[in-house]
Amino acid sequence: MIWNQKGVALLAVIALISILLTAGLHLAGVAGRSVLVTGQHNDRYAAREMALSAIHLAMAVLADDAGKNDTDSIQEYWANPEILAEMLSQMGFDPEQLSVQITDELGKIQVNALLKEFPGHHINPDQLRLWENLLHLLTSSDKSADDLDPQAVVNALKDWLDSGDDGAVSGLTGAETPFYRSLSPPYDCRNGPLDQVKELLDITGIGPESNLTVMFEDIFTVHGLSDVRSTESFFSYSGRININTAGIVVLKSLLPKGMDEFARDLIDFREEKSEDDLTFVNPLDKGWYSRVIDLSKQEKDFFDRMICYHSHIFKVSTIARVNQATVRLSGFIKREQHPKTNQWICRLVQIEES
Repeated sequence: MIWNQKGVALLAVIALISILLTAGLHLAGVAGRSVLVTGQHNDRYAAREMALSAIHLAMAVLADDAGKNDTDSIQEYWANPEILAEMLSQMGFDPEQLSVQITDELGKIQVNALLKEFPGHHINPDQLRLWENLLHLLTSSDKSADDLDPQAVVNALKDWLDSGDDGAVSGLTGAETPFYRSLSPPYDCRNGPLDQVKELLDITGIGPESNLTVMFEDIFTVHGLSDVRSTESFFSYSGRININTAGIVVLKSLLPKGMDEFARDLIDFREEKSEDDLTFVNPLDKGWYSRVIDLSKQEKDFFDRMICYHSHIFKVSTIARVNQATVRLSGFIKREQHPKTNQWICRLVQIEES
């Protein structure tokens, strides 16, 4: 089997999760009968427990992977849906019953990194360039026919994030609390970092009318908080993007204008396999992109400031079905070393249900 080649040590973890899941579902059934809740409620409860079990399986996989190397890429087994499906199969689940997918949050654009630090109002120039590249890609050549105004988006996003500038509005298209309170229904400008990607919908110029919304989950993240603080009162987001996992739109945004077509070459290089389709042939070590694209020194310096080759924040998406009940959960996982044992552990820092 494929996944047995990736670490037999996970067998014990999977067995434990399976036992705990079985016991949990049994207790849920007993509790459900004791309070005379409906069968449909029981099904939804059981589906949610199954989904949570899949998230914990993903956490075990990510913790196991951390000790193997110091990079994270699409070449690793945590990023392979087929291997994850086989793990679930070993736990007795049918693919129609339970599915799980792990994606790297640092392979996306960190929305909160647009500002240098929080609280504050100064833009990070490298992140501004990234946003300008992204918005340039999404804006048609005929601006009169496009509903996305790049400058308006940047101004509105900055005003949504910033503080300490006495409520100053950025340019002609920014917006602070007085504008948002004039809407129906009214609400306040956050003036701080976003907690969820969907909060972008609340920002003028980026709301449901914008063509940015069709790819929110694929290109943006609110995670990436730096562990290093300049002072006790200030915090920041690194903004570095994992080039080993970034999607094509994000890669295009990282590249200099006029070179975005090379994003496909980077992806092809990452995904190239041997003739038997079992082994990746190109190692994704530091600086591997230079074997694919040729950048000037200035562009290379920018590229190196913007990228990394590893991650510590992942998103686990799972769908569980029990009879007519379906539960979809997204768990955001932080991977870190235990301060005393130095063992790799994973923490569930946020969970969303849709």
